[in-house]
Amino acid sequence: MSYTIAMAGKGGTGKSTTATLIIRYITQELGKAVLAVDADPNSSLGISLGVDVKGTIADIRDDVVEKRVDIPASMSKERYIEYCIEDCIVEENKFDLLTMGRPEGPKCYCYANNILRKYLDKAEQSYPFIVIDTEAGMEHLSRRTTNDVDLLIIAFESTIIGVRTAKRITELIESLPIKIKESIYVMCKVPKKGVSEKVEAEISESGLEVSAKLPFDDEIFEHITSGESLLEISKENTVYSEIRNLMNQFVLVATDK
Repeated sequence: MSYTIAMAGKGGTGKSTTATLIIRYITQELGKAVLAVDADPNSSLGISLGVDVKGTIADIRDDVVEKRVDIPASMSKERYIEYCIEDCIVEENKFDLLTMGRPEGPKCYCYANNILRKYLDKAEQSYPFIVIDTEAGMEHLSRRTTNDVDLLIIAFESTIIGVRTAKRITELIESLPIKIKESIYVMCKVPKKGVSEKVEAEISESGLEVSAKLPFDDEIFEHITSGESLLEISKENTVYSEIRNLMNQFVLVATDK
């Protein structure tokens, strides 16, 4: 059975960066394969991983629902959708990437989504780990296009807005029909001068327990601005070291049981 890690948070908080470095930890430190799922409509996980994404689940859904494609007579609609999903998975060394694309439009996508769920249920059995980068609203999780989550990481910036957004995401998650075994909070892009007293007070008042504080990092910033894969940053990188410690604490312990 796969161990599923999901990221949540506002765009620009560092979700995709954190997800990418978690994938690096699992593939390089643990030597395990990962199914990476980019469920954020902005679809930035592929860029962070240095992967060229050519197709998304949204494209497949639209093509089938809008009848833009001719399904071969030798294939059922269900098998055709499964074939298209397989075709848009990007296979890399030790990880595969599936990009969801934007959420559904006004038309009914129930049939295509049901096939997608069935396909993911089957595909996930082939991977020891799944890492999902989703949006703040967690649209794909709320529509049950993934299985239950073992570890949810809520990423937020070291600002009052960041803390309050993390709190709202928590409240949203509690209202969704999904099972989450464990949730943690990770503060990203912490400035060198540290977290302000006002933000610390807001965290305390909100009842959030921060499991890790990831500093703003020049090496990561340079990789992001140049479009280079974050899998290539140095092993001694401060942010990566913090994520390694975090994963040792939560993931390594849980998967060793």
